[in-house]
Amino acid sequence: MTDNDLKTLWKSQSTDAFTMPLQDIHRRAARFQRQVRLRNLLEYGAGLFVLGGFGYYIVEFTGLLMRAGSVLVMLGALFVLFELHRRGASRQPPGPGLGIASLDFHRAELARQRDALRDVWRWYVAPFIPGVVVFRWGVETELADSPAFAHGTLANVCIALVFSAIVLVNRWSASRLQRQLDELDALAEPAAQQI
Repeated sequence: MTDNDLKTLWKSQSTDAFTMPLQDIHRRAARFQRQVRLRNLLEYGAGLFVLGGFGYYIVEFTGLLMRAGSVLVMLGALFVLFELHRRGASRQPPGPGLGIASLDFHRAELARQRDALRDVWRWYVAPFIPGVVVFRWGVETELADSPAFAHGTLANVCIALVFSAIVLVNRWSASRLQRQLDELDALAEPAAQQI
C-alpha cells in the first residue's frame, strides 16, 4: 500500500459523528441510576427484614443449631449489605455539559453493575449458605415435631431452587446490561474512528 492509497482510504472513511444525542445519554444515565437506587433500597429493606427475623429466632428458639444458624445468616446478611453498597451503590452522573465524560461515566456504571450481577453467586448467595445449612439442620433435629417450619428434602430443595433462581435472574440482568454496553460501543465506534 502506498501513501496515496492510505490517504484515499483515510478520506473515504465515514465521517458520521457520534449519533446518540447528549440529552439521551444524560436521560439514560439518570434513569439507570434511579433504577439502581430503587433496587438497592429494596435490597436494604430485605436485609433489615432478614436481620430482624433471624434476630427474633435467636430469642425464640433455644436450640444451639437454630441459634448458631441464625447468627450465621445475620452475619451473611451484613456481609451482603456491605458488598451491595461497595459493589452496587448508585453514583451521581456528571453534569450535562460534560459530553463524552457522561458517555464514559454511563458506560463505566453499566460495566460495574454488570460485573456485580455476574458475581452475585459469590458475594450475595454464598454468604447465606453456611447459616442456612446450620439453621435447616436445627429445624430438622431440634424442631422435628414442630409445624413452625417445613421439614424434609422437599423444603431443602425449594431453598436451593430459590438460591439458583437468584443467580439465574442476576445472570440474565447482567446479560441485559452487556447488550446495553454493546449498543453504546457500537454508537461510539464511528466517533473513535475519526480520532
